[in-house]
Amino acid sequence: MKKIFTILLGLSIGSAAFAQNGSGTLHVFNDDSYHSLNLHYTLFTVNLSQCGDGYQALGPSIPLPPGVITDYTTFLKSSSFASSPHPYPIDSYWHNSTVVPATSISPAVADAQRWSYMKFELRDPNNPGLMNPTLGGSVGFYPTCTGIPNYISGTSTLNGINYAFKAEAVTFGGDLWINVW
Repeated sequence: MKKIFTILLGLSIGSAAFAQNGSGTLHVFNDDSYHSLNLHYTLFTVNLSQCGDGYQALGPSIPLPPGVITDYTTFLKSSSFASSPHPYPIDSYWHNSTVVPATSISPAVADAQRWSYMKFELRDPNNPGLMNPTLGGSVGFYPTCTGIPNYISGTSTLNGINYAFKAEAVTFGGDLWINVW
């Protein structure tokens, strides 16, 4: 899986080499191959000019299975109701101080926003139940704005099975990458 991630990362250089301001595509990769855990996540944005005033997605409607990578570009293209529905859509509503449909977010706000961080949890479809502690956390790209680290790791146990994870957020060639393994 690490080789696949490296190859995909290398192939993205050509298309993203000119976007150096962090406004590129967000790539999320569930690189878990040991326990076959599904990645459940919520994406957050930040307005970098104000270091705040961001939006939160209300959660993906489909968890990301192990070994799968997905990409997010804009609010509208990331939903199930987009003209080309996203295969792992973020819910069609976004939240800042109020819940708003993604279609009502103005282009000026959408252009000023940057993907900021991802809050996530890994779950085992073959071992139902909530892990304690939760097998997840938050990783992000702008720690000076959000305080969210760019790397975390952790462990958990559920029904006698031990789990471990690592997650890292990196910027490469202007694109944003979150790898969970």
